[in-house]
Amino acid sequence: MFPALTVSIVTKRFATIREALGLDRPGIVFHSTRKWFVTQCEWAGVPEHFTASIVGHQSARSENRMTYGIYSAGISDEQKREIVEKVGLPCL
Repeated sequence: MFPALTVSIVTKRFATIREALGLDRPGIVFHSTRKWFVTQCEWAGVPEHFTASIVGHQSARSENRMTYGIYSAGISDEQKREIVEKVGLPCL
């Protein structure tokens, strides 16, 4: 969805924002946001293989994991946008 972003860029920017907001609790790292997003997708009823496609993981529980991993081109960018919009962000 965001080809110009790398993990390094996002992780460093997250650290900068976290420090600026004074969020210095132990254990708050970039992957905390990833865990939150996956949880929100699950609570919103998003199929696991769709969430896995967005966050770059293979679905662990999908009965057709092999089929999706080999034969599917994955979900469309439009579907990904709809899922991200469905989840939303918390107000700070």
